[in-house]
Amino acid sequence: MKDVFDIDNPFFAFMGGLADLVIVNLLFLVCSIPVVTMGASLSAMYQTIGKMREGRVSGVFSAFMGAFKGSLKKSVPAWLLQLFTGIVLIFDLFYTGMMPKAAAWSLIGMVTGGMTLIWLFLTCYLIPAGVFDGRKLKEALSRCMYLSVRNLPYTAVMALLNSIPFVCVFLGTYFIGVMMPVYLSAGFGITAYFNTMLLEKCRDLDACNV
Repeated sequence: MKDVFDIDNPFFAFMGGLADLVIVNLLFLVCSIPVVTMGASLSAMYQTIGKMREGRVSGVFSAFMGAFKGSLKKSVPAWLLQLFTGIVLIFDLFYTGMMPKAAAWSLIGMVTGGMTLIWLFLTCYLIPAGVFDGRKLKEALSRCMYLSVRNLPYTAVMALLNSIPFVCVFLGTYFIGVMMPVYLSAGFGITAYFNTMLLEKCRDLDACNV
C-alpha cells in the first residue's frame, strides 16, 4: 500500500511532469502577449523542457524566467523574421486559394505551398534549437536548412505537430473550439515536449545549444 502513495511512483511522476508542462505552457502564453517577445518565450519553453528532461530543474518558474531573460535580446531578430515571413506566406496561400483555377494561379499556389513547407521546416530549428544564438541570421537560416534536410523524418514530424493549431483554424469553428482549451492549458507545452524528444534524436545538434 505504501508503494501506491510513494512520490517516486510512476503515476505521481507523470502527474508531476504534466503539472510542470501546464505551468510552462501558461508562462509561454503570458510572456508571448506582447507578440514581439514570443520568440524569447518559445526559446525559454524549449530550454526549460530540455532541462526538465535532464532532471536539471529545481523550479520551473525560475528556470523559465531565467531562460526568457537570457533569450530576449538575441531572439527578437530571428522571431520577427520568422513572424513576418509566416504572415506573408499565409496571406499568399489564402489569396491564391481564392483565385480562379487557372494554370498560372495553380503554379503560383504550388510555389507558395513549397515555400510554406520550407518555412515550417526552418521554424523547427531556428528558435526551438537555438540556432539563432551566436550566429548571424543568414548563417542561422543556412544551418536550419542543413539540419532540416539531414534529419528530414524528424523534421517532418515536428512540422506536423507545429501545424496542428493552424489546421484546426482552417477546418472551422468546431475544431477551434476543441483546440483552444487544450492549447490554453497544456497543448503548446506538450508539443514542445515531443519536439524536444525529437530534437534530442537529431544528429549533429551539438552546435545548436540544445
